[in-house]
Amino acid sequence: MSADTKKRAVLTVLSMAAAMILSKGLGMVRSMCMAAAYGTGWQANAFSAASRIPLSFFDLLFSAAILGCFIPVYNSFSAREDRDAAAREADVFACIFFNFILLLTGVLSILGILFAPQIISLVTPGLDEKTAALAAQLLRILFPMTIFTGAAYTLVGILQSKEHFLLPSMISAISNAGVILYFLFFNDRLGTWSIYGLAAAYLAAWALQFLTLLVPLLQMRFPLRPMLNLRNPALRRALRMTPPIMIGSWLAPIGMLTGTHFSAMLAAPGSVTIFEYAVNINTIITGILTYGICNFTFPRLARLNTCGNEDAFAATARTGLLCALATVLPIMTAVLVLSEEGTAILYLRGAFTVEDTQNTAAALRYLAPGMPAFCLTEILSRIMYARMSTRTPMTAALCGAAVNVVSTALLVRFCADTLGVGAVALGNTLGLWGCAGILFASLLRSAPAVCSKAFFVNLLKCAMLTVLCFALMAGISALLTPILPGGAILGDLARCAAIFLPGALVYLAGLRILRIRFSA
Repeated sequence: MSADTKKRAVLTVLSMAAAMILSKGLGMVRSMCMAAAYGTGWQANAFSAASRIPLSFFDLLFSAAILGCFIPVYNSFSAREDRDAAAREADVFACIFFNFILLLTGVLSILGILFAPQIISLVTPGLDEKTAALAAQLLRILFPMTIFTGAAYTLVGILQSKEHFLLPSMISAISNAGVILYFLFFNDRLGTWSIYGLAAAYLAAWALQFLTLLVPLLQMRFPLRPMLNLRNPALRRALRMTPPIMIGSWLAPIGMLTGTHFSAMLAAPGSVTIFEYAVNINTIITGILTYGICNFTFPRLARLNTCGNEDAFAATARTGLLCALATVLPIMTAVLVLSEEGTAILYLRGAFTVEDTQNTAAALRYLAPGMPAFCLTEILSRIMYARMSTRTPMTAALCGAAVNVVSTALLVRFCADTLGVGAVALGNTLGLWGCAGILFASLLRSAPAVCSKAFFVNLLKCAMLTVLCFALMAGISALLTPILPGGAILGDLARCAAIFLPGALVYLAGLRILRIRFSA
């Protein structure tokens, strides 16, 4: 890779990371608005249950299948000699795929609307009658989100394959901004109807995501039109890949549905919403650290695999893995040490109480050790999908989901009194590590060139620096407690800065002193 190519790649990843930070930051503001307006009350519980279900169903059936099938098949046309004809065939396939997804998500939405009460009863059996009734009504408003989500995901795949990365990274920022504007200008004015207005705002925000991607594609003269040919060879190839990739994506949505299900069974009021808030913080942090690298490397890996360039494929995969892990490890330590201060800064206002803050922070501490596992799972799955290998991610996801369900059930049964919502969070973390372990073991066998000796040496150095970083942050935290106890937002901000910055500086200095190399 030339110096100019490396520079462009770094700038692209940095711009995607900046867009992701903006998107996730606005997502956190949206969550803060929700916490201030509704706290962990019965309306918040109903909305948390209802809003998670459509996206979890979409993730179970479509999300990874769309990008995991679409991007490799779309990019496979690039290997043909007649580039113009190949580009036209690729665009026809994209158009057929888009309409096929619209049809499937439309059917799913209709079924979700018709059977909303039964779905709520199945997913969250512990809700009281009043909360369950509201959740079912909200679910009917929210289920069409899957249509806009499916359309948006397909357009993301098209744009990323055409090497347009920035706009797909920005769409969440636009939708989150829309929901925030609803909180600022409409929520209080709607009175008792505000929770229904919030559901409508979420639906409108997803429609806005789709339109944000559609307009520039049409300006690029992309031939998007009604077209459905089930005999198209590329579509059939994508559909043959779909079942294992679809099952391979089940870890996260099953984890969310499992968490929602068992949280609703806990005796503590507001457990569903507390789990939701903790997951929001965890997901935003890991998403910022992981998805920019994943979204940039996946189309490139698919093209390198099509061209048969094994050395470049291994180098790209190795660099992506090491960069993501080296970034997520020190952040994990910061979350472990500063979970309560961070949760207070984000949520402690309005209807969100001190007790809610403590319970959410406790759950977040049990989610934090799963951050590296989430990072590994996302990147390793994309490495294998780029190689058209789908069986191992499917097996790993099923095993991870099984670990999640079984461990969560056991922890809730025997440790709920001591761990609270942390029992559900810990089960989620164990499931992630079960999946990541299987994927990494498979990578060692099937692609040993990716995991070179230098890769393990650099990873070991990062792990050593992480331990040092955690010890330093924990020590500073203990020393500061009598001097700077926190409790107010300025005190919590000061504690976070005084604890995190020295740890981060030591970690960054260690990367330089130990000469850890991220590029192959």
